Amino acid sequence: MLTIRNLSKTYDNGVQAIKSVSLDIEPGLFGLLGPNGAGKSSLMRTIATLQQPSHGQISFDNKDIIKNPNIIRNCLGYLPQEFGVYPKVSCYDLLDHLALLKGITDKNTRKKQIEQLLYQTNLYDVRKKDVSSYSGGMRQRFGIAQALLGSPKLIIVDEPTAGLDPQERNRFHNLLCEISENIVVILSTHIVEDVSQLCPNMAILAAGEVRLQGKPADLIKRIEGTIWSKMINKDQLAYYKSTFNVISERLITGKTQIIIQSDFQPEIGSEPVEANLEDVYFSTLNKVSQSDTGEFGGSYA
Repeated sequence: MLTIRNLSKTYDNGVQAIKSVSLDIEPGLFGLLGPNGAGKSSLMRTIATLQQPSHGQISFDNKDIIKNPNIIRNCLGYLPQEFGVYPKVSCYDLLDHLALLKGITDKNTRKKQIEQLLYQTNLYDVRKKDVSSYSGGMRQRFGIAQALLGSPKLIIVDEPTAGLDPQERNRFHNLLCEISENIVVILSTHIVEDVSQLCPNMAILAAGEVRLQGKPADLIKRIEGTIWSKMINKDQLAYYKSTFNVISERLITGKTQIIIQSDFQPEIGSEPVEANLEDVYFSTLNKVSQSDTGEFGGSYA
């Protein structure tokens, strides 16, 4: 289990990216959901011991990884949001090099593990091609292959499906499900669908703080019966946002669909709709927005 207690990180420029974050993350897929700038990458980098926290504790299997970072480094697989690759180096050769850096010194062991990962990530047929020539989806699959080297006990993937086409996203989802059966996998993303489809446990991070956490089904159940939909003209949006608790809106065939959160029908013509995780997400962000500005707000991203 990964345990985080009262974790904070303030950078030298005064920006506080993480504010008193506390989480208990058990084996399996854990979704860390939040908008861009929420502090997700800062939290992931701190867990990966790439930076020291300003305050707080992190332990893995009851071992303090802040005092002893090698504890986590020896069993960590990390796929950052962006990563570079050496030019003119094949997929196989780069994995072989990274495996050596991870301490897999036996040549036969390395070869067996690399080939297994190439099959698992569907890269075996292109193993001799330069990684720099790969498409976005192929490069992400290479990223997860390198993260899996050395049989890690904790894997962190930061915004892994951003920019992938639907087929690549499905392939990546299946791969994450396969590898998460017995180890801790943290999926950091702003894509609600990824968490909804994959993660039995999750937390929402906004402005550096954990705003909500739990099982997606339980969080959805909390707002059942409070979600309403209405189609309006675009020029009516400002009125509805100032009058009702509009948590999100989107354009559909030239009209604007608004989602209102209310314990009762907000007005005639609004229809009850079944709550989903997207509603939980936007409801949570809307509360953060209200606390910051005193106004209602929210939109589909």
